[in-house]
Amino acid sequence: MTIVPRPGGASDEVDPAYAKNNQGNDLTGDVMSVVPPVYRTIKTTGPATERVNWGKEPIGIRQQLATLGTKLKDPRYNFICNPGDWRPDIDGKINSDLDSLIQGWIGNSKPITILDLSGIPSTILNDIIGAVLRILYDAVFWGRNLPEGARERPLLLILEEAHTYLGKDNSGTASVAVKRIAKEGRKYGVGMLVVSQRPSEIDPTILSQCGTTIAMRLANNTDRGHVTGAASDNLKGLFEMLPILRTGEAIIVGEAVSLPIRTLIAPPPPDQRPDSIDPKVASHGSEEDGFESPGGWNQKIENENYNPMIHQWRTQSAKYDHEFHKTTNEQGENNE
Repeated sequence: MTIVPRPGGASDEVDPAYAKNNQGNDLTGDVMSVVPPVYRTIKTTGPATERVNWGKEPIGIRQQLATLGTKLKDPRYNFICNPGDWRPDIDGKINSDLDSLIQGWIGNSKPITILDLSGIPSTILNDIIGAVLRILYDAVFWGRNLPEGARERPLLLILEEAHTYLGKDNSGTASVAVKRIAKEGRKYGVGMLVVSQRPSEIDPTILSQCGTTIAMRLANNTDRGHVTGAASDNLKGLFEMLPILRTGEAIIVGEAVSLPIRTLIAPPPPDQRPDSIDPKVASHGSEEDGFESPGGWNQKIENENYNPMIHQWRTQSAKYDHEFHKTTNEQGENNE
């Protein structure tokens, strides 16, 4: 920050030495857009009224402000720093409160709400999951006797990839919230489904509260041991089949079934499957021959263009940006 003497003021009165744009306006920056002010360069010669000096910084937080500015501009933090109607303005006022947020989560007309947290930085993922769970559980807990409460409308929380934030050595906000819900949530209408490919990394306290186990193919001996340990002794022989189960096949034991069963779960239609299918290393033939589509390294790609890949990386989104891809393709054709 630089300063200049205040016109007509005392010798110790100064003003910020803002630079000016082409229209002659001061470049004071914009708080809401995270645009910092621009100051004039130091000038120690000439008349006193034209000199530009360094200003005093009462608190040394320049580095912290720069770090905060970087976070505010990072698209991965938009859900926190730029949450739309829930973003406070310069006066601290908001257009929407938590009631509309929760209504969008559990008051929707559709029975399932998916909160995709895959693009959130790992450094804050645990805190975000813990905050979401606390908001949901506290709301339905205190409103349990209302028509919107979980006793009238039971709520099932499904936690995917749970081992990443519910590990045995993890004592973060997510683990604390999950343990609380696992211990007392069912009597208030809140259930929980913990999904993980590494059950050995899940906190034993959480696993012990699971009344039903749906075990699919597991080859790791440590993981099988944790699944077997959660079942009664007379069912341990059943879990010895886990390494040889087929894709989509599962063993179900617990309160949800009258007897332990081995079942084959029907897959959803091809157009409704998640983005988790096996990659195509090599594919021969065409759809007419019974193959889903050409793919793999044996398929040639004409005019390879990695610009869209970098665009989606920078925007932290795997969704196909039709407008960007259209513009990129048109530019490529013009260059030819």
